[in-house]
Formats: sequence, C-alpha cells, structure tokens
Amino acid sequence: MNVLAVVAHPDDEVIGCGGTLAKLREDSNDVRVLMPLKRNDPRGVENWDNLTKSFSAACVHLGATPVIPSDLIDERCAESEVARLHDSVISMVEWADIIFTHFLGDANQVHRGVGRAIEVATRPFRRHKEVYLFEVATSTDQAFSQAFAPNSFSVLNEGHAEKKSAAMSFYPTEMDGSRTPAGLLRKLQVRGDEIGVQFAEAFCLVRHFF
Repeated sequence: MNVLAVVAHPDDEVIGCGGTLAKLREDSNDVRVLMPLKRNDPRGVENWDNLTKSFSAACVHLGATPVIPSDLIDERCAESEVARLHDSVISMVEWADIIFTHFLGDANQVHRGVGRAIEVATRPFRRHKEVYLFEVATSTDQAFSQAFAPNSFSVLNEGHAEKKSAAMSFYPTEMDGSRTPAGLLRKLQVRGDEIGVQFAEAFCLVRHFF
C-alpha cells in the first residue's frame, strides 16, 4: 500500500504516528511523509534549516521518505487559505491509499488547517481514501474540549516503540514536557494499557471503505 502522513511541522510525524509508520514500512509498504508548510515563529525561523534536516533524518530513521515541496506555504496561511493548502497536497493524496494527519480539534490552528485540507481533499464523492487522525502532545490535549476519542489503535512491538522514541532525539530544539523520547514512550504505554498490550498508538478513523 501507499501510506502518506501529512504533517504541519517537523516532529509531528514522530509524535503523531511515528511507531505506526515504522510498523507499516516494516511490512513493505511505501511510506512517505509530506510537510507542506514552513514555520514562522521565532524559534522555528531561527532553526529552520536544522529542523528540515532533522525532519528528513527522522523520516529515514522510521523508514519513511520525506517530502518537502520547493514552494512551502507560510504556516500562518494554513487555516485562512485552506484551498491553497489543499492544492499543494492533492497530488500526494491522489497517490496514497492510507493517510494520517492532524485531528481537527487541536489547539494548534496550523494543525487544524492541515487536517481541514485533508478533509476537503478526501471527500468521498471525489476519492476513496482511508484516513486516520492522530494526536500530538501539547496540542491535541491542550484544547478546551478534550474531544479526541480514538476508535482505532495500532499495536506496536518494542522495536516500533524504540524507533519512535529514538526519532524524537533528532529534534533537540523541540523537546519539552511530554515531547521527549521518554514522554513518547510513556504515551505509547498508556495507549497500550487501554487495549491490553504493551505499546500502541491511538487514532480517530474518519474515512473507511469496504
């Protein structure tokens, strides 16, 4: 299968679905991660070159191919110019069988914009794609309404969990609170406890066809 993760920022691919990407690549799927936006906050601007290098290295570590368009969109346009963001991701959406992206109820407006663009791009009357929404620490869990209610789980083994947690080490400027290798590992264990396994990632399955 062709597997695509569409993320707003470098490190979202690790935090949101890194273990599952590693698992799917291990099963011989073609796995790619698309990052169509460029950060504009002071820390992001200051570290952008290193962040893009970290993004590529983290993707390769997980077994995925990084995709960074030459014409990145300023992240401030993510919610206000959804049509433009949609147009920038549509060719990769067409390629994919399965898509992972951001939960639409995140506190982070850039995450919401990316999720909305995928929602529009995968309207069922145009194309049938399986779509999963992931959670991002310090974003999904920081909204006023704790609306992320997973209905799908990816069971991970110890190797997948270690790959995910180790991939976070590529982002030293982004580590804070639960966004650390140890923090990600704890979250995998919490989600695993919910379904009676050692490690798991949780998703909202929002489009499925059979």
